[in-house]
Amino acid sequence: MPSAPPPRFNNYQVAEIFDAIGDMLLILGDNRFKIIAYQNAAHTIEELNRDINSIHAAGELRSIPGIGQAIGDKIDELLTTGAIDYYTKLSAQVPIGVVEMMRVPDVGPKSARRLWEELNITGVEEMKVAAQTGRIRTLKGFGVKSEERILKGIELLARRQDDRTPLGDARPLADGLVADLLAALPPHTIQKIEVAGSLRRWRETIGDVDILAVSQEPVAVMEAFRGLPQAVEILGAGERKSSIALPSGMQVDLRVVESRHWGPALAYFTGSQAHNIAVREMAQKQGWSLNEYALTAQDHPQLPDGTERYFESEEELYAFLGLGWVAPELRENSGEMQAARQHSLPRLIEVGDILGELHSHTTFSDGKNSMEEMAAAAQAAGYRYWNVSDHSIGLGITQGVDGERLLEQRRIIDRLNHGYAEAGSDFRLLLGTEVEILADGSLGLPDAVLGGLDVVVASIHTGLRQEREKITQRCLAAVRNPHVDILGHPTGRLIGRREPSEIDLERVLQIAAETGTIVEINANPARLDLNAPYARRAAELGCKLVINCDAHSVAELALLPYGVHTARRGWLTPADVINTQPFDEMLKFLKDKR
Repeated sequence: MPSAPPPRFNNYQVAEIFDAIGDMLLILGDNRFKIIAYQNAAHTIEELNRDINSIHAAGELRSIPGIGQAIGDKIDELLTTGAIDYYTKLSAQVPIGVVEMMRVPDVGPKSARRLWEELNITGVEEMKVAAQTGRIRTLKGFGVKSEERILKGIELLARRQDDRTPLGDARPLADGLVADLLAALPPHTIQKIEVAGSLRRWRETIGDVDILAVSQEPVAVMEAFRGLPQAVEILGAGERKSSIALPSGMQVDLRVVESRHWGPALAYFTGSQAHNIAVREMAQKQGWSLNEYALTAQDHPQLPDGTERYFESEEELYAFLGLGWVAPELRENSGEMQAARQHSLPRLIEVGDILGELHSHTTFSDGKNSMEEMAAAAQAAGYRYWNVSDHSIGLGITQGVDGERLLEQRRIIDRLNHGYAEAGSDFRLLLGTEVEILADGSLGLPDAVLGGLDVVVASIHTGLRQEREKITQRCLAAVRNPHVDILGHPTGRLIGRREPSEIDLERVLQIAAETGTIVEINANPARLDLNAPYARRAAELGCKLVINCDAHSVAELALLPYGVHTARRGWLTPADVINTQPFDEMLKFLKDKR
C-alpha cells in the first residue's frame, strides 16, 4: 500500500515547532545567536501573509526574510515528511513539559532546567506538587519564597486563557487602568503615560500589559497604582516598577522613568524583541550600545566609551540612528527596518481617514438598533455615508431580509436621504445586504434582488469546517459573482474561540484582485478578519480593502480603531482602503465591477 501523505501544517503550527526548538535550545544553554535565529524564524512564519505550504510548493522558502539555508531545509523537511529530525532529537533531550514550565511567570530557562535535572520535574503540574510539598526549597538558591512565587505564577497562568488575552478585552482594561491611575493622583503628577508592549503594537492577543510613565514623584505613582481597586494581588513593589494581577489573571507592569529616558524606554518596552534587536544592531554599527535608558558610546570612532546620549522622544532616537520613525504597529522585523533606513515607510491609514462604512446591521435582522438610530450615530461619528446590510434570509437569523423587506428598507432609506438633503447635509444611506454564501457556493438571495442593491457583502457563517478545496471553491464562486461587492470576514474565525476555516486565502485574494471584489477587514476585535499579514498580502496583489465595524448596535461603532490598527499592521495606506474615498468615488468603484 502507498504510504499516507504527511500531515498538513498551517503557518501557526510550523511557527510553534520552531518556537519550541528555540525554547529547548534555551534550556540547554546553546548558542545565543542560534536561539535567536529560531525565535525569529518562528515569529516570521507566524506573521507570514501567505500560506507557507504555497511558498514551499513554489520553491520560495529562502525568499522569506530571516530564513536561511539551515532553517529553510528544516521547513522543507517538515512539510515534505511531516517531521523534523532535529526537533525529534531535541525532544528526546528536553521533555516538552519542561518547555511548558517556562510559561509560568518567574520560571526562566535556568530554573526550568535545574528543576528538571535535579528534581526530575517534567511538567507544570509536577512543579506545582513539588512547590506545595516543599521539595523545591531543597535546591540551592531556592527557598520558601521561591515556592510561593512559583505557586502564584501557576495560579496566574491557570487564570489566563491560553496565556493570552484577546486584544478586545485587554485594551479597555489597560485604558481603564490608565484613566483610574491619573484620577487617583493630583493633576500633573504624571507628565507622560503610555501603554507599551504588544498592546501598543495592537497585536491580536496580549500576554502581560506594560505601562510606561514619566513623573517626578515615582513613589506616589507606585503607591496609587498598587492601590487601584483592580489590583487583586501585588506581584511586585518598587520605587520605579510595580506589578499587579487583575481579576482576569492578567499581569500589569508599571514603570516610571525620567523624562530624558522616555524615548529609549518607550521604544524598548514597545518591542517586538526582533525589532529591538535590529535597532540595537544598528546602534552597535555606529559605536553605540542601546538599552532602555540611553545610548552609550562603545567603540565609538570619536567619543570615549561611556559617553551617554538621552532622548525625550522615540522620533529623536530613531532620527539619531539615521532611521525614519517606525509606527508601533510595524515593529515586527518584517521589512520596517529596511524601509526606515531608506526613509520610505508608508503613510499609514488613520481613523480619521475613514469616511463611511459599508457593513452594518439593524433590527431588520439581528441588530439592536433601528435604521434611524444607526444612521444618527453614524452622522454623529462624522461619517459621510453608511450602508445598511442586514443578513439575508436562510441563515437562521430572525427576520433576515428577503426581496420584500429590502423594498421596505429602500423606502425608509429614500425618506431619510431626502430629509438629509433638505437639511443641507451630504450624509447618505445606502441599501445593501450581508448575503450568505451557501454550502454549494450559491447566494442566499437571487441575482435579480442583489442587482437592485447599492452594496452587497457576501460572507460565510455556516459550514466553516468544510475541507479546503470545497470551501475555497465556495468562496470563489461568490467572489466571481458580478453582484458581490465585498467579501466579508473571509476566514470566519473568532479569536480564541473558533479557528479560521481552511480556505486558500492566496487563491481567493488573487481572484478578488482580478474581479475587483473588495476584501473586508472586520474591525470587531473578536474577528479582526482579514488579519494583518493577509491584509498586506491583499494589497500586494492589487486588492482593494474596506474596514467595517460590522456593527450590530450603536455602541459597536466604537470598534473602528481595532480595524484601522489591524490595517496599519498590514502596512495599508488610505489609498488601499475603499471607504477612505468620498461618496461618489467610492460608489463609482463599486459600479465599475458590475
